[in-house]
Amino acid sequence: MNELTILTRQAPGVAEFDNFEEIKAYLAARLEGYRNLVYSEDSLKLAKADKAELTRLKKALDERRKEIKKVYMEPYLTVEARIKELTAMIDEPLAEIDGFVKGMKEAEKAAKRQEIKGFFDTVAAPLGELAEPLFASEAFFDPKWANVSTKAKTWQDAVREKVAQAAADLRTLQQTGGSHAPALIDRYLETMDMESAKAYQRSLEQTAAAARTEVAEVKDEDKVTGYKILKISGTRRQMAQLLSQLELMGMEYDELEDGMPGELRELTVPDFDSFVAFDIETTGTFGAANGDAEAEITEIGAVKVLKGQIVERMDWLCNPGRRITPMISRITHITDDMLADKPPVSEVIRAFSKFAGYLPLVGHNIKASDLHYITRAANRAGVRLENPFFDTYLYAKQFLATWGWPNVKLETLSAAFGIAQPDAHRAWCDAEANVGVYFKLKELGG
Repeated sequence: MNELTILTRQAPGVAEFDNFEEIKAYLAARLEGYRNLVYSEDSLKLAKADKAELTRLKKALDERRKEIKKVYMEPYLTVEARIKELTAMIDEPLAEIDGFVKGMKEAEKAAKRQEIKGFFDTVAAPLGELAEPLFASEAFFDPKWANVSTKAKTWQDAVREKVAQAAADLRTLQQTGGSHAPALIDRYLETMDMESAKAYQRSLEQTAAAARTEVAEVKDEDKVTGYKILKISGTRRQMAQLLSQLELMGMEYDELEDGMPGELRELTVPDFDSFVAFDIETTGTFGAANGDAEAEITEIGAVKVLKGQIVERMDWLCNPGRRITPMISRITHITDDMLADKPPVSEVIRAFSKFAGYLPLVGHNIKASDLHYITRAANRAGVRLENPFFDTYLYAKQFLATWGWPNVKLETLSAAFGIAQPDAHRAWCDAEANVGVYFKLKELGG
């Protein structure tokens, strides 16, 4: 690009590339010599030289783009900062007024609810002692009744209708529920759904019948009760099934300790400055349909950030116990030989868990991909990984149309924000780039 100069003009609302067609024609002529070019082992040196030349051209264009963007954005960023300062001045009294308005609305709704309660008391005689529990049920009270716009006749008619229906339903349950009547009434008061109460009744009767049959078959010497203390390990699904079976069998148990791993909690707002950004690389897979096993982790890269500052970096290569697919090896530059003497995934995931502690985990597209491999490895290794997580890929999507990015890949965002990514598709490099992307996205969302 030494032969040509990019000419641009910036003005409010205008950014022009004056000699675009000239540059385009120049590049087209210069790149014509690369079309249909075939390299061989003998021409490796030439291929490297061509690559360096094209890379230089691309870098020159990109650097000019960054210069133009900086010049064009600086006035806007100055105005934006000043507008934020002005809106902050408005926010304080606005918050007070908003709090007052909301408080008044809540007071109006409370007064309306009390008015409705007064009317309810006048028509609730058929409910007897069940009147208060019914009114307190979320299934009974319709929030629309408390709206100022709702006419008195509308909610009064609705209250009468619900009271009459509830009185009839509760009377039926009392007459037909037998020993299960109290439980059925409680279920009905929760839902005000007669079908739900009937289904619950059938379930209770089936459980009782099974218990009677089992008791009838028990020998006298087996009626003496006792207890055993067991430590049972299993998956969350297996444990839920086991507890369900114990309840159906009528066995009593006390939960003395909960050692089950918790679910990872998703954070959707970037309102924190301390976290661990991470990325992983895997072996790839040819797919189960082709008889291949699932992909395994080959690398975990992590960067610890405390109060907005990077304080520690880690990168672990691990032996996945299977071969890397050729395509993945070309992308990541990780080979089977590089991993032959590395520790197993179970050892690396323990180190990662210790490094992360209880800090939030930040990553790019981790909800759909990386977390699956991380949590699976943690479960296999017996590691409790319960950190909350934040996915910058999902958060960035909301800015896609506004900023005109072609996509929200990590490479795209890194380039847009001017963040260096010297070894893309290596976990340590992507993790560190993601730190910069996180804070840039946080600024956009602010």
